[in-house]
Amino acid sequence: MQSGWASDAGNDYVGRIYYYIRSNSDLSRPERIHVFRKAANEIHVFKVVRRCRRSGYVTAKLDLLSASAHAFTSGQLTPTMEVFEFAFLTWNREEERLEVLVELPNAKIVEEAPVLLTPWHLFDFDLASLTVMTPYLMSPQRGFSFGMALLWADETESDPATWMGDVTARYDGTEQRLGHDTLRYELTGSALEGSRSTGPYGALWLDDDDGHIVEAAFPMPNHPGYTDFLLRLERVSDGGSAEWDELLNAHYQDCE
Repeated sequence: MQSGWASDAGNDYVGRIYYYIRSNSDLSRPERIHVFRKAANEIHVFKVVRRCRRSGYVTAKLDLLSASAHAFTSGQLTPTMEVFEFAFLTWNREEERLEVLVELPNAKIVEEAPVLLTPWHLFDFDLASLTVMTPYLMSPQRGFSFGMALLWADETESDPATWMGDVTARYDGTEQRLGHDTLRYELTGSALEGSRSTGPYGALWLDDDDGHIVEAAFPMPNHPGYTDFLLRLERVSDGGSAEWDELLNAHYQDCE
């Protein structure tokens, strides 16, 4: 596996569901982010602003050897409980690039961006791939690093797929955070210094027992309409597929 990371089936947590809220740092524009570890090499993410409306549904295939994801499919959950898929992202490891295909009713978009560092994560995936990978850290208190790419979903953007740069997570001690014993990290790196950034630093808190993200703060947004990024954990459940299906079905239940 990637240096500093060790694949261990005991840390796969298959069937686990992470309930997060993403927002600006001032807690405005909240959106619920649900991350389901469907299999050791697969995660599903359901994004909800409010019930009874079409909501984002993204799946990713994981490559545990590189501690990264290698293929993404993005779509929307419809009232008929089907996923309308329209965006496909693939990591071409031989060519060291991210290949993007977006198929809209009246347009087809083909983009690519370099992938210059592994492990790497897609920022607009709301750190979902990172939170299932940090449990594999061999020595969390030594810190770690990763790269980030971004697909900026704005029709006016001339180059929506970009390589943001690197992130270094420096261990900064233990802390109680959102009711969890956590390891705190200061975040720096070129990925935090782009044109949309409000400052050079971020912060990350990992659960001291299981290693997943409890909270993350970045000085730049990962979606249009936001000013920065805050991800907070509400709870964790091992309810598996039954709970996941119940969560999806409840989204359109009793809607007019």
